[in-house]
Amino acid sequence: MRVYIAAGALVCVAVFVQAQTASGCGTITSSLRLTSQKKCVSNDQAANQLTVVNQGSVPTPAAKGTIISGTPSPSKGSLPGQIGVSAVPVSYYGTERIWANLAYRASEWMNVVGGLNQYGNPKTAGRIFLQAPNDVLLGKATRITCTWQGKGAAFVNGNVPNWVRSDTRTISFVWKPAGPPGKHGGVWFDLSGSDGTFRDLDCREPGVVANGRLDQRYVDDMKLYSVVRFLDWSTANSNAPISWATRSLPNRQRSGTFTGDQPLEDQIEIANAIGGDAWFTIPWNADDDYIRRMATLIRDTLKGKAYFETGNEVWNWMFKVTTQALNEGIAKNLSPNKWDNTMLRYAEKTVEQNKILTDVFKAQPARLVRVASFQSGNVRGIDQFLDFRDTAQWVDAIADAPYFGVAELNKPARIGETQSQLFARLEKARLAAIQTTTFVAQAAKRHGKLSMIYEGGQSNISTDANAAVNEQMQRSPLMEAAYNRYLADLRAVHTGPIMLYNTTGPTGRFGSWGQHEFTGQPDAVAPKRRAIRAALSK
Repeated sequence: MRVYIAAGALVCVAVFVQAQTASGCGTITSSLRLTSQKKCVSNDQAANQLTVVNQGSVPTPAAKGTIISGTPSPSKGSLPGQIGVSAVPVSYYGTERIWANLAYRASEWMNVVGGLNQYGNPKTAGRIFLQAPNDVLLGKATRITCTWQGKGAAFVNGNVPNWVRSDTRTISFVWKPAGPPGKHGGVWFDLSGSDGTFRDLDCREPGVVANGRLDQRYVDDMKLYSVVRFLDWSTANSNAPISWATRSLPNRQRSGTFTGDQPLEDQIEIANAIGGDAWFTIPWNADDDYIRRMATLIRDTLKGKAYFETGNEVWNWMFKVTTQALNEGIAKNLSPNKWDNTMLRYAEKTVEQNKILTDVFKAQPARLVRVASFQSGNVRGIDQFLDFRDTAQWVDAIADAPYFGVAELNKPARIGETQSQLFARLEKARLAAIQTTTFVAQAAKRHGKLSMIYEGGQSNISTDANAAVNEQMQRSPLMEAAYNRYLADLRAVHTGPIMLYNTTGPTGRFGSWGQHEFTGQPDAVAPKRRAIRAALSK
């Protein structure tokens, strides 16, 4: 889940799952990027949805389901040991430079006057923020030139020495970094006086090397990974309806907030540029026509394999989709047990969507991998899902998200431990995460399915008091060593790709999700990427 605050900064946090099944009201927290919240659940709900009973304890798998007979061992999917990643969409406040054009989808048009023209730009006036270029992310001042077509005057302001104005369809300015590498500040482009013809805004530095529309340094960074997951490029987390008529189109600016979708064509271009496979999340509320057209576009233009999953974390009560699945399951009377309806409806919905995918890929079945995702350690949920009707026939792979982190960093008091002591805590959490994901892998094998992780990695968050300690951990060689062990264990356990979350992001108290901090960051100061590179060399 992504939480937005007024200042425009992205806040994501991660904590481990814990459930209190005895009293019915416990702290339910996600294994993903969610703020801990108090949530009351019934004993039945807790028992049916969760298998981890105490934070930090070794989870016990629920009772085994019936072994699926006649289900062949998976023959398709990526080779064991592949490492993939969740891609971060471009955003003006982020540190991932994806496109050669710094204006492309870095923000939506703001303060729009006169509405939008046929090109998706303001008819009269508006403001758009730019993505920071690579040299600014490295701490160097950089000259940027913007060009456009049509009528309109431009002002550029922000981290520039002086206001710059032009009405000649071109404008140049120097972008000054706001501090050390990764601290880029903001620059915005103000349009005024247009007559509705403004279009084709392009901002870039001289000599930038492009790979199609992409920045070559981004492509080089991404070639480390075999599979790219595009969850955050979809409307899965917002759970908004989407149709083929309302989807985002390439070469147009954002038309709304960052909870909207990103063009499928952009996602495919990235996967093709790096020579990798792509993993797509189908929004729960996508209509059948959208799913068929989406699958057809991917089949016809993606060069590699296509992974698909239905929704995101349908087991997770912090997402709207889980309540929707519960209510739909109850309406369909899928189970007399109220809480079982969530997982059974997830199974039913997955089959509904996967039947469309299977039909679209019927001539190329080896390119299609149909994934279902679960809470780490929830063997009962996996069995319940795959044993429901003919679900097992329509699913190829089972995935979970074994995050690990030091919970003590998120307490108000400053933690008075050395880095070695903190990493000892992290190692304990890592071992617990490996054990829960092993249960998932065993369940997948028993059902004749591939096993993989859909997200994972360290999940440290901290209070202000412990922010500096957390940042020191993120940049420590001990983090590289922790990732060395983590990746080795995951690759030994699972038969499908290991999907880390995420590509790129700053180090901070709200989470340090990126495998490096900004596009083009040297591996010498990126311990997680060093560990990934070392793992792939073995």
